[in-house]
Amino acid sequence: MGDISHLLKSHIHEAKAYNPTAILRMLYDQRPDYARLMGNELPYGISPQARQAIIDELDRAHLYPDSSYHDLKQALSTYTGFPDTHIVVGNGSTQFIDGLYCGFINPGDAVLFVPPDYGPYRIRLTIYNGEAQLAPRSPPDYGWKIDHVLDAITSATKMIVIISPNNPVGNCIPEKEMRRLLDRDLLIVVDEAYYEFAETTLAHLVHKYPNLIVTRTMAKAFGFAGLRLGYALTNANLAEYLSKAMHHFPVNRITAKAAIAALGDASYLEYVKKEIKSGREYLVSALNALPDVQTYPSHTNFVLTKFLGPSANSYDIAQHLVEEGIIVRDYTGKAGLEGQFVRITVGTQEQNRACVKAIEHALSH
Repeated sequence: MGDISHLLKSHIHEAKAYNPTAILRMLYDQRPDYARLMGNELPYGISPQARQAIIDELDRAHLYPDSSYHDLKQALSTYTGFPDTHIVVGNGSTQFIDGLYCGFINPGDAVLFVPPDYGPYRIRLTIYNGEAQLAPRSPPDYGWKIDHVLDAITSATKMIVIISPNNPVGNCIPEKEMRRLLDRDLLIVVDEAYYEFAETTLAHLVHKYPNLIVTRTMAKAFGFAGLRLGYALTNANLAEYLSKAMHHFPVNRITAKAAIAALGDASYLEYVKKEIKSGREYLVSALNALPDVQTYPSHTNFVLTKFLGPSANSYDIAQHLVEEGIIVRDYTGKAGLEGQFVRITVGTQEQNRACVKAIEHALSH
């Protein structure tokens, strides 16, 4: 076959692929007993009501879903308190990254990020020929320095993306600081993937600020990481516009039915939130009790842990944990972070205790 490189778009050909689990895929397949404390997945599985809804819907899997997603939007409306006209649904909240860029970013437009943050936003921006601007937060606390963000805005800036609660630090942006950003004539996107664990939101600001879009996912607290269901909250005009930039049939009918059931299963959600909060508090306390270890306060289902010892190496520690059947995410070298880090998903209580013990063992060698 001949060379077809001239048919490729160079900016897409040169873009990075997001594949954080490639190295560990063999472990996933061969050792399902390993504790998966690297992907911020829910260790308890989906709601029993959602599971039954999936079974009940299988006989209709050959049919297209309702393209209006009326029932799903009604369930989300009840859950969020927003009118269904203010809700857009998608194939996980990550689909909104493409939807937002498709709908708002022209070649040469800039999107401002505040690292450390969620990498796929910058990876996908390359596909749309947008420019990334960075206003990093400062160690050691990685708090929100909004003056730095405002100073980074240029004439090319069209959008600011805020991850709150933040991934990987776990902290939330204060509302008063958020309002300072919203006063600018820019599109402001707030990713609230971990909203249920934080129990705080900025979504109510949608009613005052026409330039705000809040995205959420059911991958975390509801355990839908494999089912893929996300949604956006914004004003009715932006919701209608954004829906045009999204794919047709973005949510399959089985996931839609499962989501409706899960959103109505309040007791299971409360159980999950209680267990995750307890496990998170244990991890922060137990890890901070270890010598030369700093674990950041978190409003999510994960904790960011920094190793302070002069010879500490996060890669070696992560590899030691794999040898003990525990997989965490090595975060050293990620944009905006200075030092040796791993990010640890809150697992079951047994997994959390095993993880602390394994880290203690790794540090003693």
